Amino acid sequence: MRYRNELKFILSKQTAELIKRRISPIMSRDRHSSGVYIVNNLYLDDQYDTFYHEKQVGSYSRDKLRVRYYNNDLSFIRLENKHKDGELAYKQSVKMTENDLSCITAGDFGFAELSEHPLWQKVSVIHRTRRLRPAAAFSYIREAYVYDICDVRITFDTALKPDSLLPGTNTPSGEDGVMEVKYSGFLPSVIAMLLCGLPLTRTEFSKYCYIRERNVVNI
Repeated sequence: MRYRNELKFILSKQTAELIKRRISPIMSRDRHSSGVYIVNNLYLDDQYDTFYHEKQVGSYSRDKLRVRYYNNDLSFIRLENKHKDGELAYKQSVKMTENDLSCITAGDFGFAELSEHPLWQKVSVIHRTRRLRPAAAFSYIREAYVYDICDVRITFDTALKPDSLLPGTNTPSGEDGVMEVKYSGFLPSVIAMLLCGLPLTRTEFSKYCYIRERNVVNI
C-alpha cells in the first residue's frame, strides 16, 4: 500500500480563488471533466456507527468505506476503503456494477461473499459480524489541480449536499469550502510558498460526519 499525506483546510471562496490563481501557472487541471466535476458518495457504516465514532473521537488509525461515482453517472462505480494513520492515508478500491449498488442501498451484501477480491471479503466480514449498512449519501463539486512532478494534488470542494440515493432533508449552505492538499513524501517548496501568508485554517472536517449530523432522517 502507498501512503500519502493529506492536509485539509477550511477557506473562504475569496481565498480559494486566490490560491487557484497562484497555483495555475505550475499546476494543471485534472484531466477529468476539465478539472471540475461532481463527486457522488454513498458511505457505509455498521450497526454501531464504528466509522463515524472513530472519526469523531479522532482515532489515530481508522477506516471509511464508501461507494463513489462521478457526475451522477453510474457507468463507472467503485467501492473504496480509505485507511488513515494520522495524516497518512492509503486507499483500496474495486470496480462494481449498478446492480451491486442497488443491492447495497437495499442492505443486501450477499453478493460480496462470492467475490475473491480482498475488499469485498472485508465488506462481507464486517457485514456478518457487525451488520454493515448504507449510512449517508451526498455529493459535492470538486475542482482539482495536479502537479505531476512530485505527485501533488490540490482539490477544492464546495456545494456539499445530500444525494437522492437515501432520504435526506437538510442542505448545508455557505460560502466556505474545503481544500485538500495530497502528496507523497514531501510537499515541494514551490507549492508550499504559494500557500504561505493566506488565511487558511487546518481542519479535520469530515463530509460524512457533517451530513450525518445534519440529516434528520435516521437510516
